[in-house]
Amino acid sequence: MRKRIKQFVQAWRACITPTDRTFFGEYLTGHEQNLFDGMSVQDQFHCRRVANDILRLAEGRADVDCRFLVRCALLHDVGRRWGDVSTWDKTIAVLLNYFMPGQSRAWAREGQGSRLDNLRHALHVCFYHPQRGVALLREIGTEDELLRIVGSHHQEAEQEDPVALQLLRQADDLN
Repeated sequence: MRKRIKQFVQAWRACITPTDRTFFGEYLTGHEQNLFDGMSVQDQFHCRRVANDILRLAEGRADVDCRFLVRCALLHDVGRRWGDVSTWDKTIAVLLNYFMPGQSRAWAREGQGSRLDNLRHALHVCFYHPQRGVALLREIGTEDELLRIVGSHHQEAEQEDPVALQLLRQADDLN
């Protein structure tokens, strides 16, 4: 629960600096940058923190491509689109999933409208943003390996998972 409170505070205090923008431009293609820019500032800030941590986790490892890892970190939540879910609805969805994971998945529905519809949509985005991100990234020609990692980052870990996916999960869990 402490982690969720930390995330909530970070979301409300999130900001993207010109230095962050330069960092994003060093790693993302123009099309990827456009998708990244379509996320909320809070999600961009989260992805920047994940990128920082993935670089730290990969430090000194010869078996990983740090450039690829940063792209994975920056794009892993690209299925969360700006304006799609309010910070408040996202917060409630995360708490519902924390306390009632089975019911939350059953309540998830795509589509906005009433207050309840918006909350159900927030749950849908919470559970299905990896698949939404894969669809968006596939449209711009992103390589299959990155698509697999983005699409799998919330799935249960398996022994044969690629190192990049393992590191992304670790970095995401830290944030």
